[in-house]
Amino acid sequence: MRRIGSKREWSCALAIILWASGVQISLYAQQVSKLSPKVLAVVNRSPLEVKDGDAPLVRLKKERFNAALKEAKARFDLYDRGFTRIPELIEVGEKLFGAEVDLYDKPEEKAQVLQRQLDVYSEAEANLEKQVKEGLATQADLERLRYDKVSVEIDLFKVKNAHDDH
Repeated sequence: MRRIGSKREWSCALAIILWASGVQISLYAQQVSKLSPKVLAVVNRSPLEVKDGDAPLVRLKKERFNAALKEAKARFDLYDRGFTRIPELIEVGEKLFGAEVDLYDKPEEKAQVLQRQLDVYSEAEANLEKQVKEGLATQADLERLRYDKVSVEIDLFKVKNAHDDH
């Protein structure tokens, strides 16, 4: 086996390694698929205004929601550039919707947010199914989304039944 000794050979070897890893990243970036309109609508929301008159708990909840929204925007930007994968998007979506549901006390308000989340997850599921068929996403990603979707359905069922009981 031949040893690489000169600086020129080392530089050449490093350049080949960097080029090869760059090709892999660019190939992955080219395979990133577009997100569904409902998902984009959630991410493109404006942050909530934190007012001086807000109660301390409300202020904290708004700050948490805004932080989750900013993270979601940053993660979706990374996804568009091919630097993150679908599980990270699902996770940040969970955080964002969880923070939004917690903003409300009334069951009907919580139910509206959960229904919107369910609509987003249903649209995302259909989109992800296509991606799995095209080899752009994994079955594991799809099953994680399905698990989360059913969890939202359970939460929505509980909220609606608690509302009906009153």
